Amino acid sequence: MKKRVTSLLASTLLITSVLAGCSGSGGNNNEGQASPSSSATASATSGGDTNTGTASGGAASNDKTFTIRAGAWFLDERAHQVAFRKAVEEGYKKLYPNATIQWDVTLGATYFDKLKAQFASDTAPDVTFYQTLDYAKAGNLMDLSGEPWVSRMSDAAKKDPSLVYEGKLYGAPGSGSIGGGVWYNKDLFDKMGIEPPKTTDEFLAASEKIKAAGKTPIALGFKDLWTANMFLMAWLQSYTFPSDADYGKKLYDGTVKFDDAVIQKVYQQVETMKSKGYFNKNALSIDWPQSAQLFASGEAAMIVQGPWMPASNVENIEKGGFEKFQIGFFPFMDDAGKSSIVFNSGTGLGINAKTKLVQESKDLVSLMVSPEIMGPWLEGEGGLPMFTDVNVQFADPVMDTVKQYLDGGLTLPYGLSSFMPASSANAMVDVLTNVVSGVKFNPADLQAAQDAMNKDKATVVLPAS
Repeated sequence: MKKRVTSLLASTLLITSVLAGCSGSGGNNNEGQASPSSSATASATSGGDTNTGTASGGAASNDKTFTIRAGAWFLDERAHQVAFRKAVEEGYKKLYPNATIQWDVTLGATYFDKLKAQFASDTAPDVTFYQTLDYAKAGNLMDLSGEPWVSRMSDAAKKDPSLVYEGKLYGAPGSGSIGGGVWYNKDLFDKMGIEPPKTTDEFLAASEKIKAAGKTPIALGFKDLWTANMFLMAWLQSYTFPSDADYGKKLYDGTVKFDDAVIQKVYQQVETMKSKGYFNKNALSIDWPQSAQLFASGEAAMIVQGPWMPASNVENIEKGGFEKFQIGFFPFMDDAGKSSIVFNSGTGLGINAKTKLVQESKDLVSLMVSPEIMGPWLEGEGGLPMFTDVNVQFADPVMDTVKQYLDGGLTLPYGLSSFMPASSANAMVDVLTNVVSGVKFNPADLQAAQDAMNKDKATVVLPAS
């Protein structure tokens, strides 16, 4: 996964990812972290490697010969990704018969280092998927506020912190994603007579019952630190935002400190769960795919992950030859049963501000986000639409449950990590992993997160209110 300084801030959930989806958070710190991918890096290229056409906006010459480059980190060889590329290529040929799309793909978080270097050297793709607004802030992306497809965007998309900077829109939304929650073995819960918990006490009681039955209540794969961040931030957001909508801004302003009693409460709950043996013993030494195997095998009853979990679980069950079961979902909650879910794209589809293929790039983006192409791709991603005219038929009924929580509870386009620098989130995760390792929680340990905020506050790009 990505280098530690940027790998921890998933809200959610990148939304698009190498395995099935992506999470995002505050638009400035979460590159690649909601993208649960392998560490392998690969390139996929179609066509040549030079741009031969020019355009300055307006109507482009449809019979011109040119190569347009499209960048991404998640377009692997899964069937729906292959189908996406094919549909885009065929659709673009109808617009520009002599054009070639060069797919500039580097799988995983390595892509983001590469993209930064490409922008710095003026060699970035004409059209590219991205995850943070650092590129817009640096002037690398074109303002797309006036594009026709903007009117099709949902209200959530128009507030997405990965897309909007200083009142301007710099990217089209990708796959709508929740920032993380608790997925559970519904068959196992039904067999044990456990209802999806609504309060923290019920959550702990369910865990105790599962442990008594000889199962691991919750599978953790904190070797991948972005999963630890997802776990922590998803729970903190349900303890904070439902009671105080301005909690994140107060944390940023300094009127709330990182050792606040509400934040301490979450760490105390984790400490309780660790002491009672509710986590797998190797929680810090296995990665997220290994934790997903524990879940798929039926050895663990719950796992905290993003929206890619249903599709990944089906695949893991098939490959492992495990007994099939229906997956369920519920969000983290606080003591009173309040909860919040982050819902955003976390992934933008932007245009290089220095491209020589202006209209051609706009047409490519417009094609990629058309209902005919976006709908089938979202079905494969397990993602929710962020365009009002895109319909997705989910094969797994758990996604209907996710939508019910989104429709019936507090849904936010940003997570708590949107209001802090990456260094503060890293420090908070350090405290979490120490607690999971068995170290007693000490509120004084959160001072490191506060110090990081004081030092790196200027790097935060606050989400639009």
